[in-house]
Amino acid sequence: MARRLAALGVVFFPMACAPAAGPVPTTARAPAAVEPASERPANAPIDGVVELALAYERSCARLKSGAVKCWGLGFDDAAHPFPTSVAGVTDAGQIALGPTHACARLRNGQLRCWGSNERGALGDGTREATVLGATDPGLENVSNIAVGAHFTCAVLGGGGASRDVACWGDNHRGTLALGLVHDGELRPTKAPMLSHVQALALSGRHAFAIATDGSVLGWGDGGAGLFGAPAPKPAPFKLAALGKVREIASSQGHACALLEGGSVVCFGNNDDGQLGDGSTAAHDGLVVALGIYDAVQIAVADRTSCARHASGAVSCWGANEFGQLGDGSTEGRGKPARVPGLGHATSVAVGGSHACALLDDGSVQCWGSNGAGELGDRTRASRSIRGPVLF
Repeated sequence: MARRLAALGVVFFPMACAPAAGPVPTTARAPAAVEPASERPANAPIDGVVELALAYERSCARLKSGAVKCWGLGFDDAAHPFPTSVAGVTDAGQIALGPTHACARLRNGQLRCWGSNERGALGDGTREATVLGATDPGLENVSNIAVGAHFTCAVLGGGGASRDVACWGDNHRGTLALGLVHDGELRPTKAPMLSHVQALALSGRHAFAIATDGSVLGWGDGGAGLFGAPAPKPAPFKLAALGKVREIASSQGHACALLEGGSVVCFGNNDDGQLGDGSTAAHDGLVVALGIYDAVQIAVADRTSCARHASGAVSCWGANEFGQLGDGSTEGRGKPARVPGLGHATSVAVGGSHACALLDDGSVQCWGSNGAGELGDRTRASRSIRGPVLF
């Protein structure tokens, strides 16, 4: 099975974390007491969704046609409670969404980025922000893209190519994998110590890469303790404790890895039970998420974690004050439990305090906070039970 990385807090599209330079989640309204919606709504988008990406108060979907639609807090700082097309992106093959900006990898291997650019995260040599998906960092043959808070990295090459990595944007905490700490780069710059990489995950001010042999590399700010010492690690290093993984996902304070056999191990902060071991105790090493044996995908954000099972069911655990566990309550949970009635998911994504699942018919269900319209139901009322995105 192809190995993938899930990112997070921003997505995917995954041992360390640190306080992010990007925005923190705003207070959402209390989850509404609502009845469960039909899992397969009649108003599923005709074009069909093939990929989801979530961040704080933001949600995006890539359609089968290559168009991208987003909802929630826009990069114009306005709330958009229903999906709106991103102008300038019509042929996307992958999307990556973070707290400060977003990028789409086009099917021809080029990039288009949009959002904040005060630290050069859009890669066009300027610091000019844009809400249009038109900024081109000038790369070719990109095979994977990931975004963090004010920085971006891309895997270059595919097939028999070397799969090098280029990064750009903020580097105050060593996030560009250049082996040094400085202000940053306004244009893509090759990371000299990264090669044979197949996937990336960026979160806050740190990053992960999965190598073609399944090993995991990490770099950036280890302030949350996930890299051991709090000092920045600007040079990529191997996370030997993980061994081979299929996917790794990270928030600002914790991370989870999907192992080859389908089990999930997590590490880092655990104040809300986001590591899934049934406790809220911090751990120096890896802990096993209880009851997860057949996972095929993982997603994490802030203090919440989710896993998609081979059956299409989804389990979530951790913080739940906005109903982001999707179980109809606002009580946190230290052990994984199924999202009720969700059995046909082909992907799951988690934002700061909301989550969405892509179903096998191309429709999308979301739950959790909705203060900026990130659930896509044309309201701004949070809900603790899944409901359809109204495309």
